[in-house]
Amino acid sequence: MSEEVAFLNHLNSISSGNSDFAIVDDGVIIKWHESPDTLEFRHSYSEAQFLKRVRQPGQALVKSCNNRQHSIKNLLDLTGGWGVDSFILAHHGLSVTMLEQNELVFNISAHSLNCARLISSTSAAANRIELIHTSSVDFLLGNDLAGSFDCIYLDPMFPDHKSTAKPAKDMQILQHLTDNQDIEQCFELALEKAKTRVVVKRPAKSQPISSLAPDLVYKQKTIRFDVYLSNNTARRQ
Repeated sequence: MSEEVAFLNHLNSISSGNSDFAIVDDGVIIKWHESPDTLEFRHSYSEAQFLKRVRQPGQALVKSCNNRQHSIKNLLDLTGGWGVDSFILAHHGLSVTMLEQNELVFNISAHSLNCARLISSTSAAANRIELIHTSSVDFLLGNDLAGSFDCIYLDPMFPDHKSTAKPAKDMQILQHLTDNQDIEQCFELALEKAKTRVVVKRPAKSQPISSLAPDLVYKQKTIRFDVYLSNNTARRQ
C-alpha cells in the first residue's frame, strides 16, 4: 500500500463519513457533504492566492503579535485550526507552536505543512512551525513549555450572526468539526502563562472575550485583535 493510499484510508477512518478527500502535491482537497450542498476547498500553504495574503505588509495580525522593539520571537497558537494565522505569523519571522485538538484537522494541516516544507517558496515559514495534536487546556496545564512563549494567540470560533453572510467554505467545514470548548479557561490560563502578551481575534463589533479591557486593539474592516499585556500590574492585583 502506498503512503498516499494509507493516508487517505486514515483520513476516512477518523472522519464522520460525510466527507471525501483527495491528496494533491501541496496538500489535501476536502469535500464536505452538507445537505443540500457540498462544501469543497483545497487545504494548501502554497497556493498563489494564499501566499499573496500571507505576504501582505502591515497586517493587523502581525502588528498585534509583536511590538515596536520586535522583541517577540515565539508564539503559541492555542486554536490552530487550518493553520492560516500561524503560517502568516511564521512567514513574518515568528517561531510558532500550533495546537490542534481535532484529529482530522490536525492530520490535514500536518500533511499540508509537510508539503510546504518541500517547496522553496514556503519552506522557511513551514520550518518555523511546530504542530502538536493536543487540547489547549491540557497543554497549558501540563506542559513545562507553556510558560516559555512571548505571545499566546487565541482565535475563538466566531458566533453566527443573522445579518452576515456565511463564512468561507474552509471556515464552514471547520465549524462542523470544532467548537469553542473551554475557551474562557484557555484565556485565563494564557494570561497567566504568556511572557509579554495575549492576543485574541474577535469580530470587529463584538464584545471582548471577557470583562477585562484590552490594553491595545488593532482593527481591520471585519475583525480586530485585542491585546492583553502581561506586564499590566493593575490586572494582576
